[in-house]
Amino acid sequence: MSRTPMIRSVLTLFTALACTAAAQSSGSYTGSVSGVDLMDVDMMFIGAHPDDDSGVAATFARYILDEGYKGTVITLTGGEGGGNATGRETGRALGLIREEEERRSLSMLGVTSPHFLGLRDFYFTLSAPETEQKWGGPAFVCDVVRLVRLRRPEVLVTMWPGPGTHGQHQMAARAATLAYTHAGDPAYCPDQVAEGVQPFTPLKLYYTAGEADATVGIPTDTVSRTARIRYADLKSVAQFNYRSQGWDANLTLPAKTTPPEQFMLVSARVPVQTPETSLLTGAVQRSATSPTGVRLSVTPEAYEVGQGRATPVTVQVTNTTAQPLTAVQLDLQLPAGWTATGRPAPRPLSPGETASATFQVTPPATAPADRTPLTGTFAALQGTQPVSGQNAAFVRPVPAVVASFAPTFDVAAYQTFARDTGTEWVTGALPTRLPVVVGRTTAVTVNVTNRSAARAEGPLTLELPTGVTVVGSPTYALDAGQSAAVPVQLQVTPAALPPGRQSGLLPVSVTTGAFKATANLYVLPGLTIPRVGTPPVIDGNVADLTGADVSIGPDDLWWRAKPESPADASARVTLAYDDQYLYVGLTVQDELVACNIAPDDVKAQLRSDAIGITVAPDRTSQDTSTTLQAAAFPCTTAGFQARGFRDADAKQGPMEDTAPGMQVASVKQADGYSIEFRLPWAAMPSTPKAGDTIGLNVVLYDGDTKDARVGANISQSGLAWASFSWGGKQALPYLWPQVTLGR
Repeated sequence: MSRTPMIRSVLTLFTALACTAAAQSSGSYTGSVSGVDLMDVDMMFIGAHPDDDSGVAATFARYILDEGYKGTVITLTGGEGGGNATGRETGRALGLIREEEERRSLSMLGVTSPHFLGLRDFYFTLSAPETEQKWGGPAFVCDVVRLVRLRRPEVLVTMWPGPGTHGQHQMAARAATLAYTHAGDPAYCPDQVAEGVQPFTPLKLYYTAGEADATVGIPTDTVSRTARIRYADLKSVAQFNYRSQGWDANLTLPAKTTPPEQFMLVSARVPVQTPETSLLTGAVQRSATSPTGVRLSVTPEAYEVGQGRATPVTVQVTNTTAQPLTAVQLDLQLPAGWTATGRPAPRPLSPGETASATFQVTPPATAPADRTPLTGTFAALQGTQPVSGQNAAFVRPVPAVVASFAPTFDVAAYQTFARDTGTEWVTGALPTRLPVVVGRTTAVTVNVTNRSAARAEGPLTLELPTGVTVVGSPTYALDAGQSAAVPVQLQVTPAALPPGRQSGLLPVSVTTGAFKATANLYVLPGLTIPRVGTPPVIDGNVADLTGADVSIGPDDLWWRAKPESPADASARVTLAYDDQYLYVGLTVQDELVACNIAPDDVKAQLRSDAIGITVAPDRTSQDTSTTLQAAAFPCTTAGFQARGFRDADAKQGPMEDTAPGMQVASVKQADGYSIEFRLPWAAMPSTPKAGDTIGLNVVLYDGDTKDARVGANISQSGLAWASFSWGGKQALPYLWPQVTLGR
């Protein structure tokens, strides 16, 4: 039997199993219970799109399908902004399909009552502010809070809330973080009180994480006793339902790999085992030493604390069990060399009562400026049974004078959010970004703060990669308690670029005294393009286009598999302009040009061989709503004639409807194809003039599938003039090459 029919037969079997399990658990009850009791769950995942639950599928199956706990999923959108690998449906029709796919997938994991908030899923974005604006402002957070209060999950799981991922993922995760922080506060979303909705406080918050940042990994290589296959296999079968996203094409049974699902414990209000082996311990599962019903938290006054200076740290325990605790002792475990005062005397704790102690914690003057755990503990007796537990918070000791690179606007906004929600310690996984341009001097800012009681001054020492030099000798001079932004000029030469690449990602650091702050330097191409007197004929023959040339090769990879050679995928690009148009011509080497897109189905260039041209006429654009993202397939099922369109900007669709005056044309060549674009300035959000610098990237998509099915997503490789793997090549204008319009 082939893998696809096998997976489909298993889909039917496990859908029936999941429905049976649901009927035996949450649907059966005796006596009188309220509607809210019927909605009660132990855990909840909050995501932006159908299929975002993929990172928790095996974990939810373990706890819900096999161990009898209850869980649900909130999906904020219908996913209608994504592609469709199975048909022509778009918009709300596609959203309904994707919601049904998620319902079927989740039912196989034991989740029978997911929620869809119906927010708008639009084009691919990396902008959290743009997402919030298109979702109508922050009111949607209260919709998430309402469901948390009604469904009462002790454990919340969500995605990474900071830059470096889809903007809608960021906002879904921020809503989850806000719900964890505030759902127990009746003053937050207060109108819900009139609905009879009672505040509820979740006990643990997790972000899905990579291995480097994870605090707990849940195995997928063990066997589910309900499904009788490994959790990784069950996950593969369940996700086979996501056919509109093309997932069925690559999933297998058995699963190809069995990596654990990784999570970062962001915050907990209960004792936590170290190391953790379960997301539920302390919240709905009893730990080895502490009963469920004991709350324990550790709260520093601030994340950054002064080296050699005392800072208050509060440890608090609450007894929500039905039995009193006696001889309750609070304490704080510290790293070697740290000191603390304020240890309280033991005391009894009745049910419902809280005890707290504020310690004055002092790190040594030589403490490293690293994220450091402070572990609060309690020990007590419950009857004659000893009970105990621990929880941790993080601080970062810093010297009196610190200097760090000023972050880009998106990183800065997330840092503020994390600080406001008490999750600042996780921002260490988010390096500051510094875009610089080859062949130009780029200004960056270093923020310096003097926390001491005396004036401080000295040099800023920069550690730079080959090909990058600092202009002059930057210094700082600050009075006590003062902060300043120090401008620093960086000169970048082509020697900074890695071999074969037109862009690069390099480390950089700044040091004051013994304090070093690091950042990521994004090295971008810079180019001046000529103004042409005679416009080229847009016929696919680029010989009459005179301009500035650049090359894109296999090393300029941002997506999936690296092409085997320049003959597999590469391009020479020519750029020019005049008062009315931007001209782009490409000579593309491609050993197999796929023509599997119907001429009336031109969208989502990622699906096949295609070219994308991203233009930010205002180089200060913060998201793609103020850009033009042109694209074209070089051929369609009707033959070798390019079809152009706009995608992932504020006006998407065929060029005839969205960019009047835009032209594209292509010609088949022996080793690939040539293609030309004429992009009207009038179709862009603003019109630059001679001498202005704009953002402009060229993106090449390659899909080497012979006789590909019509409309199939065959994407295999992605190259770009400026290429960064997490989306910057087309969704972050500040990471596009800087092109100056020659006079």
